[in-house]
Amino acid sequence: MLKILEGDCLNVLKTLPSNYIDCVITSPPYWRLRDYNHKNQLGLEETPEEFINKLCDIFDEIYRVLKDTGTVFINIGDSYSKSNTISPKGKRGFSQEKNQIINKNKCVSRKKSLVGIPAMFQLEMIRRGWILRNKIIWNKTNIMPESVKDRFTNDYEEIFFFTKSEKYFFNKLYEPFSEKTLTAFKDGKVPITHSYLKAGISKSGMRENKEWLAIVSEKGRNMRTVWRIGNTGTKEAHFSTFPEEVVKRCIESGSPTNGIILDCFLGIGTTLNVAKKLGRNAIGIELNRNYIEVAKKIIGDNLFEKLEVEYNCECCSYYANSLCGKFGDYVLPTVKLMEKCGGSYENKN
Repeated sequence: MLKILEGDCLNVLKTLPSNYIDCVITSPPYWRLRDYNHKNQLGLEETPEEFINKLCDIFDEIYRVLKDTGTVFINIGDSYSKSNTISPKGKRGFSQEKNQIINKNKCVSRKKSLVGIPAMFQLEMIRRGWILRNKIIWNKTNIMPESVKDRFTNDYEEIFFFTKSEKYFFNKLYEPFSEKTLTAFKDGKVPITHSYLKAGISKSGMRENKEWLAIVSEKGRNMRTVWRIGNTGTKEAHFSTFPEEVVKRCIESGSPTNGIILDCFLGIGTTLNVAKKLGRNAIGIELNRNYIEVAKKIIGDNLFEKLEVEYNCECCSYYANSLCGKFGDYVLPTVKLMEKCGGSYENKN
């Protein structure tokens, strides 16, 4: 099952059943960075607190739809303070129009300071009952140079790994051992050269005269929390594309093979695309219809099963269903309005 639901994230989440989702992987919009030209979009709130509260309200609803064994991976970026100004219409950062002045009492950071959005978010999530298991550093190995002269270039973002319960699904992932480890612990044993150890025997009080367990696994070592993964560009009009490798690691570690994955800020569909490649079920929620159309094309490039799209009908609150199936070089869309809707919807491809 692959499904895209068009609409406001919080409203669409309320239509999903409780204890339904196995894993959430998503990346919400930055605060005050871009205007996606939609009245219900997240990210244009006047203050960081308003942004965090609105985002965490969404995750309150995710808490309901997530299974007790479920996991959440959320990539959230920080923003720089622009002093007492906000951008009402800028597609990237501030528009050329005169910036609107906001109440100084609402400003929480001085000009040029990082606002601290990720830190504020993780603390509020913990306060609301989520369990923070890891803070993953996504190190962008091919970051673009920044035109700044008074600070270092930012080359990472944070991915928070939350769970709903103390017991949850987790599939351990591995990475290669370092050369130093492989040299020091040849064949999984402490080397004879250690003067205070006899080969194969532990001298610690708890393991006196017991053979050492193998410490070098053929699979490698438990994956660390610094992920060195480069950005992947796309010719489609989207400002921030999740690398497939980041999504792949989250899916493989945080969801069972028959589970359902949710991306509530789908963008151009990277999460659904990776989910399909891994044979997983997935649901995406997206407010911007243009991005949905791009996602259909991206997912359709490598898929041979039907992608179901539910459009939010402009003339009422009901959905129009669109099934996209791929045959050779052709993508065949069909649109069927629910009977309760007396209007019409034109599928624009």
